[in-house]
Amino acid sequence: MKADKIPNAIELRRQAEARLKKNKHEGTRNPTTLAETQRLLYELQVHQIELEMQNEELMRSREEVEELLRQYTDLYDFAKVGYFTLDRIGTIHQVNLTGAQLLGQDRAQLINSRFGLFICAESLITFNTFLDKVFESHTRETCEIALLKEGDESLYVDIEARVTEDAQECRVVAVDITARKLAELQLVYLSIHDALTGLYNRGSFEEDLARLERGRQFPISIMMADLDQLKAVNDNEGHAAGDTMLKRVAQVLTTAFRAEDIIARIGGDEFAVLLPNTDKKAAEDALSRLKHVLQEHNAVHAGPPVQYSFGVSTAEQHRPLMDVLREADEKMYLEKRRRAAPQEKTD
Repeated sequence: MKADKIPNAIELRRQAEARLKKNKHEGTRNPTTLAETQRLLYELQVHQIELEMQNEELMRSREEVEELLRQYTDLYDFAKVGYFTLDRIGTIHQVNLTGAQLLGQDRAQLINSRFGLFICAESLITFNTFLDKVFESHTRETCEIALLKEGDESLYVDIEARVTEDAQECRVVAVDITARKLAELQLVYLSIHDALTGLYNRGSFEEDLARLERGRQFPISIMMADLDQLKAVNDNEGHAAGDTMLKRVAQVLTTAFRAEDIIARIGGDEFAVLLPNTDKKAAEDALSRLKHVLQEHNAVHAGPPVQYSFGVSTAEQHRPLMDVLREADEKMYLEKRRRAAPQEKTD
């Protein structure tokens, strides 16, 4: 019975008096002897006690229900996962405290707001497809999305949903998987990047080499660079100094080349750069620019200067890029020997 249908004490008494009058009209006989009166009084007293006992039982049941409700509310509100109730277009009808925290808003402000407003643009299509599937399939569905968050950080959640019995809403559970997702992204990053310099690694470089060879971005030039005197730096100043030198090389290369150029560390002291849509003249200009950036870098950095040996080769038309890489490598070592020759004579 709903609260607004429960009669108050005055109304209850009025109904009881009305029923008593009705019973008299229907011929209910009043007690005529003392014994009947006493028996009736006894029955009334017993009935009163029964009603009191029933009332006590109802009170205990009510307290138990209220306690269970408090427990449920605590479990719902303070759960470590977000709970949402959404309609077919993603309007939020209910949300617990954790869900509000995931979206970065007060719970009261979220009611009747669209869940999609809090999703990163790249995840919106995934979420909309997921929501449609939930209401169409009537089975449990899951997906991963990125939520909007202040600053540059991302918040990733795994969401699971199932439609309600009336098919008008769905219950959604959202679990914060940011730590796991960032770890996965870091593993992907490390699989294609050099951990020390942040440049692409050899495996990634060779994949890009094969990809460009299949493409239409010819002419393609390849530049090889070898860091001179790295062994001497490691031997005389320690490997930490050598690592610093390698990082400086990466900084110079990143500054000198275009965003579309592919820069990689392919060996201990060897670096390679893929330059798509770059003919021989443009490659020579890029090499001049690199030397200029290197001079500026050495002018403002204390300690041993960074010195490279370079080699450049160009495929003006389609041909195996591994051949172009070998040509650039040979030119680099020719320059390296040429640079070392005066020092050997001096020694």
